Amino acid sequence: MSVDSVSGLASALARIREITGGLAPVAPASTATATTATASQDASDFASVLSGARTAAAPAAASTPAGSVTGAQLDAWIARKNPDSPMIGMGDVFVREGEANGIDPRALAAIARAESSLGSDPGARARHNAFGWGPHRTFASWEDNIATVARGLRTGYLDDGLTTLAQIQGRYAPLGVSNDPTNLNSNWLRNTTALYAELGGDPNGSVALR
Repeated sequence: MSVDSVSGLASALARIREITGGLAPVAPASTATATTATASQDASDFASVLSGARTAAAPAAASTPAGSVTGAQLDAWIARKNPDSPMIGMGDVFVREGEANGIDPRALAAIARAESSLGSDPGARARHNAFGWGPHRTFASWEDNIATVARGLRTGYLDDGLTTLAQIQGRYAPLGVSNDPTNLNSNWLRNTTALYAELGGDPNGSVALR
């Protein structure tokens, strides 16, 4: 290995150590006396630190910041979960209305999936009501449905301090109510949190963007 290669390898190793907060930075080799043994050790250290950096970064991928999703990503998720969903193509609407009303678009998508398989259920499809909002209200379009629910969650939930899915359930899908004789609401929190987590959200955290 040449002196220049040793120098470059040591410099890269030092930089990775600084970024990851792992080991103390190592001064790069700068003379022609660098040995093959030193280069070999640096190469081994480089691989070790790089592997550690990848491992340390892995947990962050499990939960991404609210609002970081794109319409295309939501459309791909909708198509994967329910290939016959009439809401495929509404990804940008979820993002636009979620951001406009300060609620994570991923939470909106998770609720729509839990309530109606993203509009695939016959009753939801007939009413353009993927969220069970009303609960039997009819909307002019899926876009109207998403916009109305996003505003409603903002003013009727988030603004009242109900910002987690667990808190939202108490008003959105309360347990033991007369219009839920088969106790379907008992599944609401488990389903929405699992779906939200699948989209990269924190199932126990706030779904509010502001």
